[in-house]
Amino acid sequence: MNFILVGHGSIGSKYKDLILKKYTNKDNLIIVDKNQLLLEKLREEKLNCFENLNQIVTKDITFGIVANWGPDHIKTANQLIDLGCKRIIIEKPLSTRKDDLQIFKKRCIKENIFVTIHHHWPYTNILEVIKNAEFEYKLGEAKGIRISGGAVCLSTNGTHYFDLSCDILRSTPKNIFAELELDYINPRDKSLLNIGGMAAYKMKNGNFISVSLSNENSQSIRLEIIYRNSIIELTTDLNLNLYQRDMEDVKKYDDKITRYGDLHLKNVLQFKDNATVENVLENLVSNDLPKVSIDKAEISILMVLGAIQSHLQGIRVDYDNIADMGLMFS
Repeated sequence: MNFILVGHGSIGSKYKDLILKKYTNKDNLIIVDKNQLLLEKLREEKLNCFENLNQIVTKDITFGIVANWGPDHIKTANQLIDLGCKRIIIEKPLSTRKDDLQIFKKRCIKENIFVTIHHHWPYTNILEVIKNAEFEYKLGEAKGIRISGGAVCLSTNGTHYFDLSCDILRSTPKNIFAELELDYINPRDKSLLNIGGMAAYKMKNGNFISVSLSNENSQSIRLEIIYRNSIIELTTDLNLNLYQRDMEDVKKYDDKITRYGDLHLKNVLQFKDNATVENVLENLVSNDLPKVSIDKAEISILMVLGAIQSHLQGIRVDYDNIADMGLMFS
């Protein structure tokens, strides 16, 4: 059981620790990173380290993990496949380029490559808890989702919440309109965009996702699921709060949507927001199907690319005809 880990940043180091703890020893782990000082430190720990994948000649690779910066993800995954790797984790964003992603997807289908992408929420039970609450409290179907926050980036953090939102709404976007803040303040690298601003997504089933982020603010991200007479709020400290109108008041006015009232905290829903690195590794090593497939992860990527296109061209963008504007983000 041999692993190649590409990228030993904050997430990569967690993968390394878990691999050595649960799956294999130092002899069967290869780490690739551009940081020379880091490589020297890892070599002192008796780990096999390289500056780039071109230095690796072995084809005896079972599992690959792509945890370097976003614009290099597809290139790195292709190199791992060239080395004989058939099972791969890719950190988000899966890609920052539409064409590269679609070519990569075709290759994975042709060569039967297992790829799972690390979007946070599918590796938790939050979707199950939300669906159970909808049934228990008779919420009806979700009508839309609002996402807000500070300089959390439409891609860096928004990717996770787009993925969750599409699952909750059981739909994908129809069209996109955005007015963004494109600032080069990304802490990972100053050449990467930090994407703030406003984006609106009309979904194919008639629902909506509305996003408001500010690059001038440090608030963490929050999400509201909108129902006819209720809201489920995923707070900045990751509580899941259910608010609901007084149902006697609703009945009094024959549930007319134009008669509104205060929402009161009904329950704090308990879900397991565990450290998902362990879960995505388990998916890689032990499962037949990826928890987050390329097709699933592609939706969030296109939502980001579509918002960028809408902003730069000043138009409403058809989700099925998104053009890649060539900007880099993580």
